[in-house]
Amino acid sequence: MALVGYTNAGKSTLFNALTGSAVHAQDQLFATLDPTMRGLRLPSGRRVILSDTVGFISELPTELVAAFRATLEEVAEADIILHVRDVAHPDSAAQRADVINVLDGMVRDGMLDEDWPRRTIEVLNKADLMGGIEAVPRHPGCVAISAITGEGLPNLYSMLDQHMTASMSLTRISLDISNGAALAWLYEHGEVLERLDQETEITLDVRLFEQDRSRFGQLYPDCLVSA
Repeated sequence: MALVGYTNAGKSTLFNALTGSAVHAQDQLFATLDPTMRGLRLPSGRRVILSDTVGFISELPTELVAAFRATLEEVAEADIILHVRDVAHPDSAAQRADVINVLDGMVRDGMLDEDWPRRTIEVLNKADLMGGIEAVPRHPGCVAISAITGEGLPNLYSMLDQHMTASMSLTRISLDISNGAALAWLYEHGEVLERLDQETEITLDVRLFEQDRSRFGQLYPDCLVSA
């Protein structure tokens, strides 16, 4: 998962709140200069990697555009994108448009797939400045929070789990009982829902992301993989 958002939207504060880290968070341009990654356990028990990225700004000087986009590689690889917005900022809508324009530009340049909005959650941060999460107007696919007070974070956790489940497909895999490496790989990268141990083989029903399903097939071509 990757955090994106306009500078000072509160990405690093949210990153710290979710992961228990102490990433530098300050009200200034480019307070986060390099992507930072930490592990995060969701309420379902899933372990995910969360990446904090450089804050966006409008009218970025041309000579910095390429370097800026290079810091967003984690966004292209992310299964879920969290677009963090400062909902209390008077220019919040314009800042949202700037972020979307950058991501759409990455699509045009072949750096990001065009389906990115489907796996994006808008996180309306700084609800405490609006009188609480109930006072924040929102549409489907958004969640209102305050990274400072923690209000709304349980709703965000729940939405993350829902997106994770929706992004995975159920796959049946049969492998030789001696293939411990493949078995360990599935437990590490997927969600094993059911397992049947037989005399010569093991059959598992596993939830996997599509890219992990393809990667497993490449790494272990002798295993039988079926939808």
